[in-house]
Amino acid sequence: MTPQSSHLEYTRLLAKFVAAVPITAAFSSFQIRAVNFGKPVVSLRPRAHSCSCLRRAACKFARYERKVEQISTKTNFPNGKKTTPGCKMAGCTHRNYQEDENWQTEKKNIVERNRHMFNNELMSDVHFLVGKCDKLRIPAHKYVMAISSPVFYAMFYGRMAEQGKEVKIGDCEAGSFLELLRYIYYDEAKIDPSNVFGILYLAKKYILPFLAERCVDFLEENIDHQNAFTLLAQARYFCEPKLEEKCWEIIDRETARVLSSEAFTEIDHQTLLAVLTRDTLTVLEADLFKAVKRWAEGECNRKILPPTPENKRSVLSSALNFIRFPVMTLKEFSEDAAQSGILTSEETINIFLYFGSKDDTKVKNFLTQPRPGAHRVYRCTRFPTYGQDWLCEGTNVDSIKFTVDRDITVLGVGLYGVSNKEDCSSPFSVDVELLDSHNDVMCTYEGTFFADVNKRVHDILFDEPVIVRGHRPYIIRVLLKGPTTLGGTDGMRDVVTEGIRFRFDVDEASFNGTTTADGQIPDIVFKI
Repeated sequence: MTPQSSHLEYTRLLAKFVAAVPITAAFSSFQIRAVNFGKPVVSLRPRAHSCSCLRRAACKFARYERKVEQISTKTNFPNGKKTTPGCKMAGCTHRNYQEDENWQTEKKNIVERNRHMFNNELMSDVHFLVGKCDKLRIPAHKYVMAISSPVFYAMFYGRMAEQGKEVKIGDCEAGSFLELLRYIYYDEAKIDPSNVFGILYLAKKYILPFLAERCVDFLEENIDHQNAFTLLAQARYFCEPKLEEKCWEIIDRETARVLSSEAFTEIDHQTLLAVLTRDTLTVLEADLFKAVKRWAEGECNRKILPPTPENKRSVLSSALNFIRFPVMTLKEFSEDAAQSGILTSEETINIFLYFGSKDDTKVKNFLTQPRPGAHRVYRCTRFPTYGQDWLCEGTNVDSIKFTVDRDITVLGVGLYGVSNKEDCSSPFSVDVELLDSHNDVMCTYEGTFFADVNKRVHDILFDEPVIVRGHRPYIIRVLLKGPTTLGGTDGMRDVVTEGIRFRFDVDEASFNGTTTADGQIPDIVFKI
């Protein structure tokens, strides 16, 4: 036997011995030192180390074995078979070393290399047992975790560092924790409505402010009238003032729609007070009272109380005093609030007396000033989506018919801007008319404007606002000349905005193609 084959056989036997040691064994491992041929191949030096050293030792032997094989011209293996080099330790979940030893050369940057290591047993030195019920065992690498989070740094390298190889995480779902790890390893996170709050919780817990910022940005982009109150509660819980402000903006701007959501009936009493004390609500006080009655009924159900007028008044408590009954019309008050049973007989009589005398002393418990926001500007939007390339050659008009179910003041219309940002340098020439049922022109606008690249819809306001009466047909006609614009799609025939129902119909003179389904004129700008 040649010196090379002798050394190879000795290496193989020792490697098999080390690899056969169970990884859970807590005894001394061996320091391996390769030397030149003609001298001892390895030296054994007992060292008190963890079982992970045994794994590394076995792998070192395997790599040394391959180097010797490359030098040797021909080697006979036991049983006449070639063995696949790699880590053979029982229970080891590493990838085969022959397959993986060159994976680094295929990854062109640190992001790709870390993506490869994400949720990978390769070189992992800690495992997380994650889940509230069924635990998922997730591999990780302490160094990667520690350089991203001060909490993980303290956990693994601080004075009170974890000594074990497993860390239990029982206050979150495994899916959310995996997204946390994904962000830590290669700066990505798959955030969606089902996991955003779980990820935000973990980002706060492990002090990852930029991941928390991504979660908040996602929530801000997805606020609507249906979830505004739900997100408001979460914004307060997570101490996110920016998100809270965005929620209040939606509540102020779309008050009627937000109050009609199921989420409003589930808010706590403190949030109800915060709503009722706002001057910026854009809703009629009579409609606000209807919504408050729905909340009171829901609160009675939560407290297992029959929803009687007495119990509704009880759960409303001090919130009742922030409803501005005196600013309702006499008809609104007499048809609803006065008959609700929530107000006492004395309060009801005093409010009726106020309507006749306007004497504030009659209604000391209620504010008599209208909410300034109740007369703010609104917009009815009839297209939920939009597409590209609506031609505006200035030869044919885009027009649409509409009716409303109560009187409003129309200020103007919203028109789509350019579909191609490169066209922003070209101006639009626009003529807008509002016609009544007799085709008489009520108000107009004529002029030019440049599209703002950051705005999808541009407001065109009439020279003078005009009152549009309920249940009467009107027509908006627009002659637009300029670059190609966006065009609305999936148009809605019936739209309710701030309690006003708009009904749209096709106008026969809309020769440029606008209909109830698609086209131009996405918005009507109005006041109540």
